[in-house]
Amino acid sequence: MVDFNNSDEFSSEELFDKLKWMNAKEAALYARVSVGQIRNMVWRGQLKSYKIRNRLRFLRADLDRLMKPLF
Repeated sequence: MVDFNNSDEFSSEELFDKLKWMNAKEAALYARVSVGQIRNMVWRGQLKSYKIRNRLRFLRADLDRLMKPLF
């Protein structure tokens, strides 16, 4: 998990470049949406989630695909 309180030494791109897996809060920050919107996208089948050790995780590549423009 990323310590967002100690982010003075890194830009947001550098922080997320190192992450392959994200929890819901990290995914929401990365996608610039709320955690509730992340959960809604999972429920609607728009975003794939993975259960790892009984917790939901998201692949950065899946979030990138979701945010890609359609045209």
